[in-house]
Amino acid sequence: LGVRQALLYKYFESKEALIETVFQQAFSDQWTATWAASLADEDRPMSERLAGFYARYAEDPENLRLRLFVRGALDGWPVAMRVNPIVNKSLVIPVIADLRRQESLPDLASRPMLAGERELVMMLHGAVVYHDVRQRIYKVGVAPMDAAVGLFIDVFLRSARASVKALHDGKGVEALRLSAT
Repeated sequence: LGVRQALLYKYFESKEALIETVFQQAFSDQWTATWAASLADEDRPMSERLAGFYARYAEDPENLRLRLFVRGALDGWPVAMRVNPIVNKSLVIPVIADLRRQESLPDLASRPMLAGERELVMMLHGAVVYHDVRQRIYKVGVAPMDAAVGLFIDVFLRSARASVKALHDGKGVEALRLSAT
């Protein structure tokens, strides 16, 4: 950075405080309210809302978030513990709320989210993130991000409504019908 260590300690009480600030700015500040708001816009089809959400996700030309996430996890930092609440609030909850509404199921205020519901959305999110890892970290040839995300969303939406309904009807693996924590 071109500064002495003493100057850093003027602004940050410890190395951990500096790291926490970096993660806060890279993750919490990047997952803005507009991302979540675009998912809540019920006037647009869910496929468009998810595509818009992931288009914003991909707007990181230096892939800072992805690099920090992978490096932090490899170094033993509790990265996922910082990011999971953000992903839940910005992505998982709006998607599950909409799927439940479409299937005339109890809202999230009436019945807590099921583990299987969270896993469904994380399956989609994991596919998008892993595509990004293959492209930006492994540097292997992959389909363009928007085309791949469109495919992931299409596959997700073809099965998600039926899967959510089955979970609420008591079908499927018992562990997936438990409340997500």
